[in-house]
Amino acid sequence: DLAFHFALTSALQAVGGQIFTIDLPPVSPAPMSVLICARIHALGPAPPLVVVAPASSVQYLPALALAQRTAHRRIAAYYLIDPLTDPTGPEWPDAPVYVIRQTSAAATKLPELRGWQEIHFNAIAELAAALVASARI
Repeated sequence: DLAFHFALTSALQAVGGQIFTIDLPPVSPAPMSVLICARIHALGPAPPLVVVAPASSVQYLPALALAQRTAHRRIAAYYLIDPLTDPTGPEWPDAPVYVIRQTSAAATKLPELRGWQEIHFNAIAELAAALVASARI
């Protein structure tokens, strides 16, 4: 949700995190995974990357992982926000996966089935600190 996005962005900046937001067009002739990877390439962030993916973007993670490996950018961790689907494939996951729950309605057994760590936070500042710490590993 937009309020969560803005709060997290502000909290990340407050703890010294460098944020790259990728906005996707609602319709495109190019596959969304290609657009995401092209945008990351254009931004040129220094590795390691910490990927925060909302439920609507989880399916693009295997392609993103492959593209980042090809570009020699290490991914330190993936944080999935309320995932409803499982993007696991031969190229993913290639780093630790953490599941962030914002709503109980989105609860699934994915973390338990995949061995992913489910995290709960009391404040956005806690989550921002965890994201920045992940990038320093």
